[in-house]
Amino acid sequence: MKIQLLSFAALKDFFPSKLELVLDGIHTVSDLKLYLRNLNPEATNLLKISRISINQTIVKDSDSLIEGSVVAILPPSSGG
Repeated sequence: MKIQLLSFAALKDFFPSKLELVLDGIHTVSDLKLYLRNLNPEATNLLKISRISINQTIVKDSDSLIEGSVVAILPPSSGG
């Protein structure tokens, strides 16, 4: 399955802001989070508290990934 991964804010310290991934055996958002933790273990704590959107809709960890989706990782942020 091919997806486009977008990383924002502090997550750009761990992953490129835009990355195309070809994933085998990754079916859910939870699977993707585990894949990303394994890809860069230093991002684990931030990934745990980040929201995920698929095609601009916030999803749950149990939701399925879909071929060709744009997946965004949205860490907590504050403005000022």
